[in-house]
Parts: sequence; C-alpha cells; structure tokens
Amino acid sequence: MHLIPQSWSHLHILVGVFPSFGLLIVLGFYITGFLTGNDGVRRTSLVLFGALALLSVPTYLSGEGSMAALSGNPKISKDMINTHYGWGMAALVALVLTGVAALVELWRFGRAGRASKDAFRLVSGLAIVALGLMAMAGGWEINHHELQSTVVIPDVSTPQTWSHVHMILNHAPTVGFVFAIAFYVTALITRNDGMKRGSLILFVICSVLGVPTYVTGTATMWALTQPPIPEISKAVINAHRDMALWTLFGLGFTGAASWIELWRHRNLGGFSKLSLTLILLFAVVTLGIMAETGHRGGQINHPEIRLPTEILPTDPKAGISTAVESLMNEMIWFIPWQLVHFLGYCLIFGTVFAVALRVLGFWKSMSFAAVHRLLVLGFVGVVMNVVSGMLMMLADSYRYVVTDITFAPKMAFITIGATAVLYFSVSDRLWNVKAGEDAPTAAKWVAAVVLLAWAGVIVCGRLLPYL
Repeated sequence: MHLIPQSWSHLHILVGVFPSFGLLIVLGFYITGFLTGNDGVRRTSLVLFGALALLSVPTYLSGEGSMAALSGNPKISKDMINTHYGWGMAALVALVLTGVAALVELWRFGRAGRASKDAFRLVSGLAIVALGLMAMAGGWEINHHELQSTVVIPDVSTPQTWSHVHMILNHAPTVGFVFAIAFYVTALITRNDGMKRGSLILFVICSVLGVPTYVTGTATMWALTQPPIPEISKAVINAHRDMALWTLFGLGFTGAASWIELWRHRNLGGFSKLSLTLILLFAVVTLGIMAETGHRGGQINHPEIRLPTEILPTDPKAGISTAVESLMNEMIWFIPWQLVHFLGYCLIFGTVFAVALRVLGFWKSMSFAAVHRLLVLGFVGVVMNVVSGMLMMLADSYRYVVTDITFAPKMAFITIGATAVLYFSVSDRLWNVKAGEDAPTAAKWVAAVVLLAWAGVIVCGRLLPYL
C-alpha cells in the first residue's frame, strides 16, 4: 500500500507536512472556538494540538533516518540538510511545547469548566511561533534540484517558481481534508452544530484551493519538461495528472455539497442527516483519491520512495488528461464551452453585484436573508465555469498557464473572490440584518473585496487573448 512507508525518506515525506499545515488549520479552529464560545470546538482543537505534538516523534525519527540515507548521495547538499535540521529541531520543540500547553489547558478546562484567556494566548502564541519556525525549516529544496535551475531557453523555458508554488499549494487541500474530516466526525458524534459549520466551511475552502493547485500543477508540468530534465519522466507526470483530475472532481463534489448544505442550513435553520452523510462519504473517497495523487506526484522526483518491484508508466501519450486535451483541441468542442463559460460569468457577477450592493447599503428595503437566496445562482455559475474553464485550459495549457500573463492573476482573484463570498453564507451578524438596517462594517469591507476580486477575474479573462 502506498500509505505504508517503505523507507525513512518515504515516512518523512508522509508525516512531515502534517505539523505545519495541520497546525495552521487547528489554530484557526481554536481561535474561532474561543471567539464564538464553542466549548466543543475548543476541546477538539486542544486534543488535536496534542496529537500534532505526538507527530513530532515520527517526524524526528524519520528525519534522522533520511539524513543517514541521503548523506552518501553526492547530489544532496549537506549544508541544506544541516540548515533544514537546525530549523526543523527548533520547530519540533515549539510544536511539543504547544501540545503540552494545550493538554494542560484541556485538563484545567475539564476541572474548572471554563476557558482561560491567558492559556488561550499561550497556546496560540506557541502555535504561531512553531508555524514561523516550520516555514523557515522548509526542506523542499534538498531533493528538488529543479528549483535551482538556471537554464533559460527563449520562448521555451518555464519558470521553476510554478514548481515551488505547486509544492506549497498541493499540501493544503490534502492535509486540510484530513483535519476537516476529524472535526466533522467529532461534530457528528457530539452533535455540535458550530463544529459542523466550521468543518463544512473548511471543506469548501479546500475545494476552492483545489483549482489553483491543479492549475499550478499543469504549469509545473511544463516547468519540468520545457526544457526537459533527464531524470523526470513525462509519462510519470501524466499518471499524476490523471489522478489530479479525479481529485479535482472529488473536491468539487465535496465542496459543492458542503456549500449547498451551508446555504440550506442558513435558509431552513437545520441540517439534513442525509446531506451530512453524503458529504462524509464524498470527503472520505476524495481523501483516498488525493492520497493516490500525492503518491504519484512523489514518484516524479523522489526515486527514494519507489519500490524495486514497482512498474512506472513509460508512454508519455497515454492517460485521460492527454485524451481530453486531444478532444478539446477540436474547435467544434471548444466554442460551446466558451459560451458556457461566459454565461457562468454572467450568473456569478450578477449575483455578486446584487448581494454586495445590499451589503454596501443599497436596496435597504430588503433584508439580507432575502438577497441571500440569490447566492445559489452564483453557485451554479461557479460550477459551470470551473468545469468549462478547466476543459478550455486543457485544450492549450501551455498558452494559458505560461505565455498568458493575466491567467495567473485571474486564478488568484478567483480564489480570493470565492473564499470571500463564503462569508456571506456563514456570518450570523450579516444574516440578522433586517430591512432598513445597515450591514456591519466588516461585511462592507468583505463586499468591496468580493466586487474587486470578481471584477479582476473578468478583466483578466478578457485580456487573455491580447496579452
């Protein structure tokens, strides 16, 4: 099984990403739980802080084993290893201190029955310090020599920045799903509605992040093959891309079902047991697909995790992704998807414009609850555009992700805009705004960001053929 480590390096790759990304997610839930007074969220967060501290043991042991295994490799820089080791040890110490402080607060919380502001500051502060040290530790550069590539061929070379960005982004939805499922299952067992909402929000955010992750993955493919790197196989990359495409669909199903349930809960005041069960099923299946996607991605540039008996793909033209590319290159297929894409934009911007104007103080004769129902139209537009946009990108991915300078800003604006719109479905203060009342100041700032972000998406999209 791919999830069973076959070497110290394999184990280090598997567990090394959880402390950093997991700590960020748990810290977010912990702060939310404290601000909202949700004891269930706070207790679960403290438990997970302790679990992350326990991960420092296999992280340290696998790191020591990896150092010993890689020390004889002439391609590996000892200076990079030593720098990573130093910062990594400091990060693990901070992580352990965070876990100890969290477990002490959990014990005290159980005895006193109330949270302590001083303990909250201590645990949060230690977690932030640990995150900063983990960012300094890095470690990706040790065995990713393509990041230091200085070969430049005019009109051919692709910046290795894409590779770096993709390595950072691709861990966010994967680790995020693990912790989202942990909070979600706990919420279902304890029947904690606040934690259910938080978990659904995290599912949606991970799904939104899946779009730029997939796009940067496509750009990374060109960065690793234009110009070619001898030890990297295009066939292995395509195998990873095929699973990434399935992951994108899995993220889409889970995120869409989660947002619909959030919208439905807001309008009807309750959760559907059937919907919650389906979301859990989607999430577990998607996590399994992401695990396989990650393993295939690791095979691209990590020969130390490959088994001697493992047969890697050899045909660079095989796979679903290449077949879809060939199909989309036919003009008769491309034009209808363009029309779908433009219609999706109309639905998105029309909905965003109407809801944001109400938040900014226009149409005050209507309550926010009334305009909130329009969000489902924008949701339909997002689904249309994600599907049609990904298909059009596959038709000529090199032009879109490499040569079109407005495509990357467009992806960034989509991520910001979609995440910001999520605020409209989760803010209690905004939901309670009645006819004639002003929205909270914070909501107005969010509405301004939403308008600017989606306007940026449209502008960057229209400039694609010209820049």
